[in-house]
Amino acid sequence: MKFLILISLGFLFFPFSFVYSDQSELTISGQLINLTSDESPVSGIEITLHISSLQKGTQTHLAITNEKGEFKFTEIMFLENSLYGVSVIYQDAIYVSSVDFDQKVPADIKINVYDSSSSDNFISIQNASMVFDNFNEDLQTISVLEVITVLNDSNLAYVPGEGPMELLRFGLPEGAKNLNVDTNIFESNYVQVDRGFALIASVLPGSHEITYSYEIPYENSNFKYIKNWRYGAKNLRIIMPSGDILFNTNFPDSISNKEIGGRIYSVQETQNVSKGFQAVIEINNLPELNWYKKITQDFDSVKFEYSAPIALSLVLLIVGIWGITNTLKFRKRSNLWFPGSSEKQVLEDMISELEIKHDSGNVSDDYYFSRKNDLLIRQSTINETE
Repeated sequence: MKFLILISLGFLFFPFSFVYSDQSELTISGQLINLTSDESPVSGIEITLHISSLQKGTQTHLAITNEKGEFKFTEIMFLENSLYGVSVIYQDAIYVSSVDFDQKVPADIKINVYDSSSSDNFISIQNASMVFDNFNEDLQTISVLEVITVLNDSNLAYVPGEGPMELLRFGLPEGAKNLNVDTNIFESNYVQVDRGFALIASVLPGSHEITYSYEIPYENSNFKYIKNWRYGAKNLRIIMPSGDILFNTNFPDSISNKEIGGRIYSVQETQNVSKGFQAVIEINNLPELNWYKKITQDFDSVKFEYSAPIALSLVLLIVGIWGITNTLKFRKRSNLWFPGSSEKQVLEDMISELEIKHDSGNVSDDYYFSRKNDLLIRQSTINETE
């Protein structure tokens, strides 16, 4: 299973360049260095070499680092128009590196790894943007897009722990639905929970982008959004189209109008949001349904199995033969319940979304075929383990 995961990483993260050489065999060597321990060599670790070709598929070779952290792959057959890369799993974190060629000779590879930790104390948010848009009067929903830069400024690699509290967690408002998450973090998945979602991924030192969107239902013209900034935010922007709909927050910074992409938006910018701060965003003058649409929606929401009792009750009231002795109650489903997303379900959703984007022309053919191949390989890995 581990080998197939690393193969998929090869297609996704190795630079796509063509390699030409007169050699029939190659020797590829390198060194594994732990930057957490003062650049000390790491011995006894398995390194995987990937050779990816559209014609011949993917080949893998294995090597073990010696006491100096060195590894070597010998008698490797050269394949034209192929990708060469190495990968390693060290303390549950995944590292990948491409093989560069200088004058048609593979250069030595230096793979930097870090000690791992399941604590998220060194995780913070460098930049965050919250965009409120598309206020749907008929559905009574607000569409929200959040773009954040997660920063790991330590010399440790964050890896998910075994418990739910040892995962990267991001809050969502009550009743949020239609969550969609995208990130450039290697081999990441997410699971939606009651009041947010958890990201299942290892986070290496450096910055990483996460984009997620969702919809919030509202009932009247005023809505209060409460959001907990678990990891804080060095820079935060709250953006909403300028117009009749207004917002205010418990941040002290003023709200101003700015032009973004040819449109005027109300923007509030603030800095140094502390970890655990609870932000309150009040949105006013939201569009409401008129009485006719409310009656129509209420009628459409009535379940078919209750139509006969309702009709019978109306007849009894009109005729006046029998009084109503019992109150008819309707069971409503809770908007707070979210089914968990298994990795298999997440992959199916991602493949479906990719197909839709490709059919609509939103992604190129090269990206479509490369990305779909990654997802199918990952899906086959899961099927083999079931």
